[in-house]
Formats: sequence, C-alpha cells, structure tokens
Amino acid sequence: MTRGTTAPAPGPEPSGDGRASGAGQAGWTANASRAGRGRAGHRLVLALAVLVLVVLVELLPGSAATADPTHPTDGPDSSTGISGLSTPSSTGRSGSSTSAVPIATTITSSSSSDPAGPITVTITEVTQPVAGGSTVAVSGTLSTSSTEPISDLWMSISLSTAVQSRGQLATLAGDARAAAGHSRYEKLRLPNGETTQSLTDPPVRGASPVPFQITGDLGTTAATNIGVYPLQIRVSSLVGARTVTAAAYSFVVRSRPTAVRTPVAVVLPIADRPRLRSDGLLTDNQLATDVSPTGRLSRLLDAATAHPPVTLAVDPTLVQELMLMSRSQGYAYASPGSTSGVTARTNGDASYFLRRLADYAAAGGSVIALPYGDADLAALVHARKLDIVNYAVKTGETVVAELVSRQPQAAGAVTYPVNGQADSQTVDVLGQLKAGTVLLDDREFPLVAGRRYTPAAAVTVTTSAGPVRALRADHTLTTLAGAYTASTVDPTAGAQLARFAAELGMISAENPTPRPQVLILPRDWNAPGTWAEQVLGAVTSAATAPTTLDDPAFTPTAQAVLPVSRLVYSADARSAELSASYLDSVSTVWSQAQALGPVLCAPPRATSTCVEREINPMTNALVTASSVWWRGAGRVDGVSLSQQVDGDVSAIRNGIRVVASRSVNLTSRHGLVPLTLENTTQREVTVVLMFSSTNRARLRSPVRQVRVLPPGQKAQIEFEVDAEGAGTFLLEIDRRNLDGQRLSTEPPTRVLVRSTVYGAIATGITFVAIGLLGLAVLLRFARRLRPSARRHRPDPTPDASLPPHDPYDPVDSPPPADQYRPADQNPPADRHHPVGRHDPAPTDEWAPAYPAPAGYDPGHGYSTTRLDGPEPGHVPTGGPAQPARDVDPRRELRPAHHGGPAPVNPIDQPYDRSAAPPPRHQRSDP
Repeated sequence: MTRGTTAPAPGPEPSGDGRASGAGQAGWTANASRAGRGRAGHRLVLALAVLVLVVLVELLPGSAATADPTHPTDGPDSSTGISGLSTPSSTGRSGSSTSAVPIATTITSSSSSDPAGPITVTITEVTQPVAGGSTVAVSGTLSTSSTEPISDLWMSISLSTAVQSRGQLATLAGDARAAAGHSRYEKLRLPNGETTQSLTDPPVRGASPVPFQITGDLGTTAATNIGVYPLQIRVSSLVGARTVTAAAYSFVVRSRPTAVRTPVAVVLPIADRPRLRSDGLLTDNQLATDVSPTGRLSRLLDAATAHPPVTLAVDPTLVQELMLMSRSQGYAYASPGSTSGVTARTNGDASYFLRRLADYAAAGGSVIALPYGDADLAALVHARKLDIVNYAVKTGETVVAELVSRQPQAAGAVTYPVNGQADSQTVDVLGQLKAGTVLLDDREFPLVAGRRYTPAAAVTVTTSAGPVRALRADHTLTTLAGAYTASTVDPTAGAQLARFAAELGMISAENPTPRPQVLILPRDWNAPGTWAEQVLGAVTSAATAPTTLDDPAFTPTAQAVLPVSRLVYSADARSAELSASYLDSVSTVWSQAQALGPVLCAPPRATSTCVEREINPMTNALVTASSVWWRGAGRVDGVSLSQQVDGDVSAIRNGIRVVASRSVNLTSRHGLVPLTLENTTQREVTVVLMFSSTNRARLRSPVRQVRVLPPGQKAQIEFEVDAEGAGTFLLEIDRRNLDGQRLSTEPPTRVLVRSTVYGAIATGITFVAIGLLGLAVLLRFARRLRPSARRHRPDPTPDASLPPHDPYDPVDSPPPADQYRPADQNPPADRHHPVGRHDPAPTDEWAPAYPAPAGYDPGHGYSTTRLDGPEPGHVPTGGPAQPARDVDPRRELRPAHHGGPAPVNPIDQPYDRSAAPPPRHQRSDP
C-alpha cells in the first residue's frame, strides 16, 4: 500500500489554544489594544476579553481562509506562501505550475503521530455523498511497524469547516500539518449513533494491512449550494503501554439537490508516438500491445465508452498505422539487421479498435482530429514552416473524417496544440487556416485583477483572420488526473480521486453561476488499471456534469474577448519546442520530396491514387519527423524517420542521370550534341531537360525537352545546336520536374562545344577585306598606267611646215617615241619633258636623219657633251639647228652611257621605261 508523509494527529479532543491564524492574531492584538484603551488598569477584564477572542477566532469558519488564487497578487498567497499558484484564472506566469500541489505527498495518504509512528492509516476510497445526501463512507487499511502488541484500537471520522477557495484547497492538500490545524474537526455520527468505532483486528508487523471501513452521517444541514470539506480519519490505540494516535485526511463534496452543476467537457487523446515509415514499415510492433484488450489505448477507449460524453482527440497517424496492421496480407515492422523487416500476420485487435472508434462516432460521440503526426505546431510556426503546418492540420482532419465516415471540415474544426500551448503567432496562423476552435492551456491567458473565481472556459480571441473561439483547459485538473501512476510513493487511487473530485467541486463552490470548464487529459496518458474510468466517472458528480465541446454553453460571452497579442507564452514552453535547425533539415527533405510529385505522377498519371501511393508516404513520414513526441530525448527517433525518407528521396533523384561527353566538336553551323538519359529507379519518371549556354548569342540550343522513361530504361537523345561563330562554348544540361524545380543539388551536366565555323560577322569582315584589297590593287594598277598613257599621247596640233602625213607610207611614219623625232619636232621643254635628257648613241640602225650627237665616241660608248644637252647653237648633222634651251645651273655634267638606258636620277628627271632601249655597242676590253 502507498504511504505518504506523516504528521502529528491532534489529541483526543481538539485544543483551541495556540492554533489561531495570523488574521486572528492580528484581530486579537487590535481588540486587545482597544480594550486596553477603554479599560486601562483593569487587567482581569482584559484577560477575560482575550480569552473570549481566542475562543471566537477558533470557532469562526474559514479562519485560515486565504485570498483566492484566481485573484493575482504581488506577494505570495496569504495562506500558502506560494507566489502565483496555478489555477484557471491565476496562472499563466512563468515558473508557476501545479508543482505547488505536491501530489506525491498529499494528506490523503496515511499519517501518524510522528514520522516513525508505529501505526499507519491509508485511505483507499472515499464514497462521496450524492446531491442532497448526508452519508459519506471511507475505506482504507491499517498497518504497523511495531513489534509490540496493539490493543484498545478505535477510530473516528470527522469533518471540518468548508474550504473557501482553490488556493486554500491546494494548501490543505499539500501540507498534512495545515490540514491537521484547519479549524476544528467535528466527529460524525456513525450508523449506530456512536462517534467512534472499535477495531477488533489490530495490525501486525509483517502481516498484510488490516482493511477498515467507516461511515459517517453528515447531518441534515447542507451547504448553501456546493461545499468542499476536509475529512479526517483518526485512529487511537495502545502500543505496549503508551497511547498512539494517527490520522489521514481527505475531502468531501456536498451539495444540495437543487444546486447548479458545472458543465465539464473532457478531451481524451487517442494518440501514440508515430511509427509509420515512408516505405510502409512500422518502426516497431509496440502498437500491437497498446491496442490489445488490456493495452493502454484499449483501456482509454473503454473508459470513454463507459462514461460518455467524452470528446476523443484522435491521432490520424495512429489511424493509418492501425489500417496497415489490419490488412489481409499482414504487415511488417523494422528490425535491426533486416532490410525488409519482420513480417506479422493481420492484427485483429487493430481492426477491432478502428471499428470501435467508428462506432463511437456513429453513436453520436464527439471526435476531433489532432494534427497529422501530432506535429509541433508552435515550433513549426516559429521556424516559418507554414506549409508543413497547413499540411498537418488539413491532412489530420481528412484522415479522421474518412475513419468516422464524415466530410472533412473546410472551416471551423477544433485544433489542439500539444498541452494546449500556443503563442499569439501560432494562434493567428491557425485562424488563417480557418480553425474554428483552439484548445489552450489556461495559463496562456492573462490574469484579471479582482476576480476570485474560475472563469468560464470560452473566450473569443481576435486574430488577423477574424475571431477564433478559444477554450481554456484547466491545467490543475489535468495534473491531478494524470498524477496517479500506481507507484508506491503516490497516494492510493481512492485518495487521489477524492482530491480530484474536491477540485471539481471547488470550481462550482466558488461561484453559483454556471461556468463551463474543459479538462484535457495528457496525450501520453498511461492510466493504470481502471484509473481512467474512475477519473471520467468522477466528472459525473454532485457538483459537475459531463458535456462536449460543441455544447452551446461554450459560446463566449460578449465580454469574454481577448486580442491574440495578449496571449501569454512561457519561456519554458518556448524552450521545449523542437529546434529551428532540426526543422530546417526536415523542411529541406520535405521540399525535395514535394519536387518528386510531377516526376512520379505527371499527367496523365497525376491521379490521387498515384499521389497517395508515391508521394504521400514520404510527405507523411516527414511530418511525423516534426512531431511533439520527439521533444527532448526522443529527438533521435525523429531524426531516424527523417533520414529514412531522405534516403528514399535521394535514391529516386540520383537514379535519374544525364550522361554526356565532356566536349563536342562542330564543323558546320548546325550540329547535334548526343547524351544519354538513364532511369535506374523502379518507377516511371517524367523528366524535363533544361539546356542553357553561357553565350546565347553565339550558341543556340533548345530551351527544354520533356522525356518519359520507364523503370530501369535508358534513352539516347540528340539535340540540335546552332553555332554563330568559331570558339568554345559551355553548354549546361539540368534535370527538372514539370514545375521547373531542380531534381539535384549538384551542378548541371556540362558539355564544351567547340566550333570551327565563322560567323556572319567574321564572314562579312573577310569579304570586305578582300574587296578592299582588290580595290587597292586596281587603283595601284591604274596609277601605274596613267603616266605612261600621258607620255604616249601624240601632239594633237599638227605642224604646218611638214608635208601631209601618209599613214600608208612606211617611210613617212613617225618614230615610235619622242626621242626618235627630229630635233625641231620635239615638244617644248616643260616640267615633264626637261631639257638635257640624254641622246641615245646613234647606230647604223638609225635613220640617216638622226646623226650621232657631237662628242660621241663610239669606242667608249659615251658622249663627252654635257648631260644637259648640246652647246647652245649646236646644229646636229642632218637636222636644223635647235634653239638654245634654258639650262638649269644646278645640273651637273655626267658621262652619258650609251650602251643602254642612261642612268637617270628619278628625282631630277623621270625615265620613260616604255620606250625600247637602243642596241648595245660592243666594247673591247681595255
């Protein structure tokens, strides 16, 4: 049996002296002062007044009552000394939690007169009175650690004054000494009319604990509406020769028949850690145990069906896993050392569990969907992974809707973030996703000064997308419900259940106005034995009544409006989120998996069946990799899921390859570049090849080509390129899907295209250069021909002294050149025909009319005359005298060589090379 802390029990009769509260002491001091001022010197009267005040303080109900923790104060609670005790309206501050209520050491477990007391009292069950009833029954056990004989054993059941607030209730439940000193306990009458009950079977050390049961009558006086009262079970006995007392404490909830009960909506998650991989294997086979008749999930579903109405929050990933286990061909789960997994037969418990869920919904039970994979919504929003948030919310609703045979809600669905923790940014995003209701922890809402009761759960939160209904979940109720784990250090189930019922009753006792509440049980709740049924059964009590989330009572009032920016998100909740770096790695694989959609399911294969078979398994596994189950030490399991999907995605992406030569030579303007497209996967793929050149102006190629390849096939592809000039160009070939997304993080395949053809510009420049060169040659030739033509042009003016020319008379024909003309027929000297040109040596071939010039020596072959011409007045033989010519004084005498063309200075005198030279005379050797 469980054992709690021990505390000294009161004596046989409660004594009032020395147990006044701080408030009473303050009153005593004030009244004593007033009495002293009024009756100075009368010490006897003063002593009597003090005694009367002490008695009055002891008898006043709730003398130890404190301010309700729903009212925020700057200092600690006046009775608990704990700052910011967590209640539905007083929590929300960082660092405040239900740890202020030490469940493991509650006074509802056994207590004795000293820590090493020989007798231990353990309460195992408290049977609460019905509405308007007056009977309370307590069951428990007695044990001893003493070897001495125990005799004269008796017990009693007593009731104290009503608890005034939830804060005071938490103090009494957490401190046995505070419970023992709470006001005055009055013994209840037993069915036999006595106030004590004798026990004839004392406990023995080492033997089994001795059970007991005691029933008390509360009397006819009931609470005004609903009240919560401390209950004491007190035992007294003789151990050896000494008297020993021990006590244990619990609570009783009492109400009138006409009392208005508080509606409580219970949300029970049917969820488990994600196990579904992208390849269809489960990570383990633990789920088969959880859905067995005695498994955790089966016990929860049993409790929900036994105590309706309960709202089931179903994990869509769990639904898919159970569907996989229910297949006729069986299923498989991963095992170390096995790539294909371990095969298991069809699990009948899985199919039965799914059928029970569907039947529960068909019978009118309330079913809502958790985000797919139980994704960490707040962490995803903070990491800006809004596409995963949208997918998780929408897919979760779709999967659960198919299970319960209803249409998915396009808007107005209920969203339940993990533990009800979501900041203003997350709630705003959920509002944009058309969430109608968001379940939030009551600590997310700011405190309201002056409010001394637990407010209604429904609040209208204004977001950027419009109003969203937020339901506050009482975290204290959640903690109390999940506190019992059947551990030996915990109080018994009955004692813990009485504490839970007292908390529910205290909410109703604070204010007679109906204020609907929400109880959300933990996602990983592993309620031992029948504990889940007991908790759900305790909601149906004299103070509370179960309901569902769609109850009209959960309609927010006009005053319950809160801007989303005022939501409180604690630092502890923020630090517990999945890290942004981890979610970035998951998102990278997510994007790569999404890019495979147009590759594996391109039109006309782009059907829902193809997407569900090829893409959704990878996408779903990645969403589960961002699950709240991987917070803290569970991160390694999320990483394993993400890496498994990454391997599948990489196998498909790397299985689509482009093989091409490193370089291709083009000898003409148009050419073909060959490449090979390979598909080594087991799926048909549709690939878009994107071609790009570093110099589009000089190398042109097609922009894209779409290719469809069957599994394990290759395709030889040749695409045409046009080169606009010679050079080396880089051509890149990239693999993409139909949406233009890349299929690889590696650089594109590169091909060097070498072209030896000239482009249009180069060809034009070549032709222009050739044309200019030809023109230059023609111009040069023309320039060379022009002076010769001018020298050969005859004199257009005939000489009248000459006889008429007969063109048919060969003797009368003119000589072929100017130098053969008679001296009197030479043209006048000018710039082009200067005086002093040499006279060729006469020979016998010359006509008689041209005698040899004077001074000509045939033996030497040169003339002794001046180069500039004959002497003035010299008359050559055979011709008339020539007039004297102007002689340039700068001319010099040079020997005239008559063996051929005389050397002529080209600067001084041009030489007519077109005239035939005279014959060379033979010269003898000297």
